Amino acid sequence: MHDEPKLLAFRKQKDKAWKEDAQSPLSEEQKKKFQNLPYFPPNPDLSFELELNKNIPEVGKKVIVKTTGGDEQEYLRAGKVNLTVAGTNVEAIVFEDPEQEQFQYYLLFRDQTTGKETYKNGRMLQVPKKGDKLIIDFNYAYNPYSSYNDYWDCPITPKENVLPVIIRAGEKKFR
Repeated sequence: MHDEPKLLAFRKQKDKAWKEDAQSPLSEEQKKKFQNLPYFPPNPDLSFELELNKNIPEVGKKVIVKTTGGDEQEYLRAGKVNLTVAGTNVEAIVFEDPEQEQFQYYLLFRDQTTGKETYKNGRMLQVPKKGDKLIIDFNYAYNPYSSYNDYWDCPITPKENVLPVIIRAGEKKFR
């Protein structure tokens, strides 16, 4: 499941896009100084293949998520995943974007690195569907665009996805 060469190639391509692409979330001034995004080292222990539990209250219901700009974004509660991180059982709610084709879910989360080693409003993870299973690889966790500068309005992780564990995988706080 965890493919380190693929992850490292993905990170290299992303850094190139952030530096050069017109669609980059970085300002032109930031691009001049940009070298690469800060990442935790790859961690195969934070990659999971899990079932989505849809037998939870309010599955399919709209969830309003506050944003960094004071607005709101709408998601749908898709279900819950259960995973074990460093011996601790963790539950997290997985969301769908009601305006996008559903080939993936979203996991918005904060963990015990949030505000210290990682962005203060939490990180995100696009969760591909693989049959009846979800691939949750925290090595691909990323910061929302609002972590790079104030031009962006991005979701703030809901309280129900504040995880009681350390997730040292994916992007670190942007410098």
